[in-house]
Amino acid sequence: MEEKVSNSKFLAMIPLMVLILFETVSRGSFVHTLIWAVCEPNQFVATYAMLFGLINAFYLLPRRLYLSMAAVILTGLSFIALVSREKLLLRGEPLLPWDLNLGKEAANISQSFQDLPIAFMLGLVILLIASLILIIRYIPTEKYLSAQKVPIAVLSFLLLFNLVAHTSMQKTFNCRLVNWSQQSNYEENGLIIGFMLNYKAYSDDAPASYQKEEIEKIIAQTKTDYTVDPDFTPNVIFVQSEAFWDPMLMKEVSFSEDPIPYFHYLQKNYSGGTMLAPVFAGGTVNTEFEVLTGYSCQFLPAGIIPYVQYATREMDALPAIYKRQGYEATAIHTYHNWFYRRNIVFEEMGFDKFISKEFFADPEKKGTYIRDTELTKKILQQLGQNDKPDFIYAISMEAHGPYAEKPNAGNTIQVQGNFSAKSKILLENYVNTISDVDQSLKALIEGLKKIDEPTIVVFYGDHLPLLGNSSEVYQEADFFQDGGSYSDYLNKYTVPFVIWDNFSTQKDKNIRISSSFLGPYILEKSKKEGNTLMDFLYSLYEKGSNVMAAAHYQKNEKITEAESADYEMLQYDSLIGNAYVYELKPQDKPVQNALYLLGERFPKIKKVLRLSENVIQVQGENFLPDYQIYIDDNLVKTKYVSNTVLTATMPKSIQNETEPVNLLLKMIDSLGNVISESNTYSFSCTEGASIDAK
Repeated sequence: MEEKVSNSKFLAMIPLMVLILFETVSRGSFVHTLIWAVCEPNQFVATYAMLFGLINAFYLLPRRLYLSMAAVILTGLSFIALVSREKLLLRGEPLLPWDLNLGKEAANISQSFQDLPIAFMLGLVILLIASLILIIRYIPTEKYLSAQKVPIAVLSFLLLFNLVAHTSMQKTFNCRLVNWSQQSNYEENGLIIGFMLNYKAYSDDAPASYQKEEIEKIIAQTKTDYTVDPDFTPNVIFVQSEAFWDPMLMKEVSFSEDPIPYFHYLQKNYSGGTMLAPVFAGGTVNTEFEVLTGYSCQFLPAGIIPYVQYATREMDALPAIYKRQGYEATAIHTYHNWFYRRNIVFEEMGFDKFISKEFFADPEKKGTYIRDTELTKKILQQLGQNDKPDFIYAISMEAHGPYAEKPNAGNTIQVQGNFSAKSKILLENYVNTISDVDQSLKALIEGLKKIDEPTIVVFYGDHLPLLGNSSEVYQEADFFQDGGSYSDYLNKYTVPFVIWDNFSTQKDKNIRISSSFLGPYILEKSKKEGNTLMDFLYSLYEKGSNVMAAAHYQKNEKITEAESADYEMLQYDSLIGNAYVYELKPQDKPVQNALYLLGERFPKIKKVLRLSENVIQVQGENFLPDYQIYIDDNLVKTKYVSNTVLTATMPKSIQNETEPVNLLLKMIDSLGNVISESNTYSFSCTEGASIDAK
């Protein structure tokens, strides 16, 4: 009886110990592991069940060998957890399934291994050896092998197999894949489930006929007929306006005044049309991904976020294409740098710098988000900062939902239609919000008119707004009913766009394209060379084969099966496959972006002065309110005075320190990552005089 009780304790306790230990390594804190177990019990139980199945699948082995296998599993998981944590500290995201595909992203994973603490690695090995010695020497052998061990081992294996291969973590355990932040994804789900959810969303299946000769054939057949002028270098500005759409397209609705008069003015007097987006009411980055790269989400698994699962190596996207032709490439976004991995993906795309919300000094907000007027100011500030023409990709946030169910203060536009009270309020709040967005667009164009430089602006919405959890506003307005018809599909996924410029005479009206074709169209308008994919897409545009709908609607569009297959082949090759296109056309091969910068420019400390016994003044340039002062790597109380002056309170422990101390500035984002820091400045606390600025 004692033998059986002891074994049952092993069954339950060992998986629990393994779970707690390797999650502690992954999270860097035992307390954080306990908090996770309490706050996310479903994920904790699901992970425990998988470990129970994995470890106890070996239960039929003799006790010492069974415990030895548990020790090996613990050591292996702890090592993986450590790699994941180190990668998180180095790159801002944990270990991901695509890191293990050595043909694509070997650099990421090898970097993590190179920087692992040697002492910890040796400690894991020593722990494993010591555990095995203790098991062999001190754990008593079983007097007999119970017949009950076989069914327990078999059931444990079946449990593991079912959980991994057949169970939906989302439905069974209410887990979710947190696409917008892999750090948050692993914090919420734990290492194992977070990794599994990513893996199941990812697919790298090649087209049936994928081979180098097919890529070569597509390149040879691609012909474009537009003028490239190396001496013509207009500024190129994309403004992706969050949830911007024309509500006046709803014919059964009336408005007390035009909510977007300036946009309508541009539609009437400049080029524009409609764009089929890959998403509705959310998933901004999928539209963004298509515009910047020319890739189509229609060739990827449904529901995924390409920035998360596929943007894992350098891409020859629009910023890289324009940079090859002498441009400065800047991304601007009025939200967190880490959201949807933009801080990493924009580097892979070739942007020189990414100015996120952290680098806006005391911005004006409209509701929850930074007002679009601040985005307009930032765009205008970037122009003319050097001798290069500018490629700017700006992403707004003001019109992001959800929209309040009570009237917003200051609403001036009313709507009339066959609406419920709730739907009427939602729509009125939305139209009054985009009315302000429309004024920001006007301020941008009026500002550009004062700059004596050729410039082209592309303004579009990323998707329709979410107006009611079940699209009640659209249904009550009889705009679409989600009945599955092609007309409903088009209404649901089509957004308007306009193109303003100050140099062309030809105005293209009623353009109709998918968002992945917008890039090649603008390359032609700015008279700039594309790359293999962009040239291929422009050749389709010239034929009228320029709309990629969802698969079951594609028969309604002009693009042929052969054209679609060639498109998918080129996309797979450069995004996922062997990149034969870069062997065949080396000029298209992306180069490593060595000078990528988060923010507009680095902060620089020039001088430190002692103002009083415990207060110092730091002088320099490019300071922002979110910068904090660190002395000898310890955070001190910091006050922002101006973009050239900060003050700090010195801790008593160093106020009379005779040896020089090191001071630097750091900006920490909302996930605790250092996204910007200054030079290191050494000074004497007793004198407040400069010794050395490193």
